Amino acid sequence: MTVLIIDDEPAFRRMLETAVSAAGYRARVVASGEEALDLIAGDPPGLVFLDQRMGARSMTGVQTLEAIRAAHFDVPVVMVTAFGDVQTAVAAMKAGALDFLEKPLDLADLRRILREVLEPEAGIDDSQGRLAFGGIVPAGDAMQSALELLDAAARTDAPVLIAGESGTGKEHAAAFIIERSERRPGPFVKVNCAAIPAGLLEAEMFGCEPGAFTGATRSREGRFAAAEGGTLLLDEIAEMGTELQVKLLRVIQEKEYQPLGSSRTRRADVRILASTNRSIPEAIRCGAFREDLYFRLNVFEVLLPPLRERAADILPLARHLLTEVAGDRPRRISLEAGDLLLSHRWPGNVRELRNTIERAAILARGGVIRPEHLPPTVAAWERGATVEPRSAIPRAGTSVHAMERALIVETLVMTGGNRTRAAEALGLSRRALQYKLKRYGITG
Repeated sequence: MTVLIIDDEPAFRRMLETAVSAAGYRARVVASGEEALDLIAGDPPGLVFLDQRMGARSMTGVQTLEAIRAAHFDVPVVMVTAFGDVQTAVAAMKAGALDFLEKPLDLADLRRILREVLEPEAGIDDSQGRLAFGGIVPAGDAMQSALELLDAAARTDAPVLIAGESGTGKEHAAAFIIERSERRPGPFVKVNCAAIPAGLLEAEMFGCEPGAFTGATRSREGRFAAAEGGTLLLDEIAEMGTELQVKLLRVIQEKEYQPLGSSRTRRADVRILASTNRSIPEAIRCGAFREDLYFRLNVFEVLLPPLRERAADILPLARHLLTEVAGDRPRRISLEAGDLLLSHRWPGNVRELRNTIERAAILARGGVIRPEHLPPTVAAWERGATVEPRSAIPRAGTSVHAMERALIVETLVMTGGNRTRAAEALGLSRRALQYKLKRYGITG
C-alpha cells in the first residue's frame, strides 16, 4: 500500500519517509500540492500526509486538500501542521481531512493512523525494538515516540531542537543523538546560552581577535571551532539575544561564520543541536526569538514529556537511580515509599527524582527506603487527592481533537446513535466517521 507525503522541507520528507517505510509501507514524496494532484490522478495512494505550510509559490495544505476533493479523489488525507493552529485544523477538517498531526510528530500517532487507515497486517509490532533512555526502557508511548524521533534525527545532519521542562533530560537526549550519529567520533561541545553574559556570548561561540572588545588582548577560538567535525549543543537557546540569533541563522544556512573583530570567514562543519525549557512559539510572539531561526531549527523538534506524564516509568527509573547512587550497598524501595513517589507531581522532573533517591539512600541505613527517608515535599503529599473530572464539552483552549470528539458525541446523541445520519450531519463519509469513532474510543 502506497503512502504519499507532500512537504516542501527535504529533511522532514526524509524523516517521514523513513518512518513510513519502517512501518512496512511504500512511501512516495513530492514537494508541492501541484505535483501531488498529478500523481494522485495517475496512481491514487492509500493515504496522504499533507503539510500545511509550503513554499510561497505553491498551494497551502488546505488549498491542496480542497483541490483533491474538487477533483473527486476519495483518498484519506492527514494534515500536518507546524503549530497547534486551531483555525488551520478546523479548516482542514471542514475540507475533508481525516485527521491532523502536529509537529513535532508523535510517532505513536503516526503508527496508529497507518494501522487504522491501511491494512492492519502491514503494520509493525510495537512491542519490538523499544529504545532505552535514562537507563530504562520507557513504558509509555509518549517517551518512546520522542526516542524514535531522536533516533531518526541521529541518522541525518539536520539541526535538532530539544524542548522540555527543566530536568526532563535534554542534555541526555543530545547525547542519545550523538551516540547514533556519524559524528560520534568528533568532539561534543556545549554552550549554555543562559550562563554566559550576552556581551560575551558571541565571542564565546565564534571566537575573537585582539582588540575586538575591551579586554580582548589575544586571539581566541570559539566553541564552533572547538566543535569542528563534531556536534555543538546550544543549551537554553531561547535566552540568546536576537542580534546573535541572526548570526547563528547564517551559520546554519551558509555553514560559515566570522570571528568577532575579524574579516576572515571560516567554514563550519558542525552539527547543531539546541535545547530549551521555554515555549519558542511564545517567545516568537513576544519578539524574543526569530521565527526564521525557529523554522531552521525545528526540522526535528523533539518534546521530552515531563515525568508526571510518565507515571509507569517513575518506579523503574527510581530503582535504576538507586543502583547508581547506592553503589554496593543493598537498597530497595518500600511499598509505602513507592506509593508516595507515584503520587508526587515531580515539578523538577528526573533531576528532582535523582536528588530524592540520593537523599533517601543516604538516610536509609537499614537498606530499605521508607516514607520518612523522602523529602517533606514528597512525603507530605495527600495520597487521597483526586483529579477533577473534565467537562464533556471542551472549554476554550482545549485541543482540536477534544473539541472534535465532543462534537461527534453530541451529534450521535442528536441522531439517536444513527451513524449514517451523524456522518451526513458532520459532513463526513461513513468510513471517516468509523475511523474517528475508533480514534476517540467512542462506542455508543
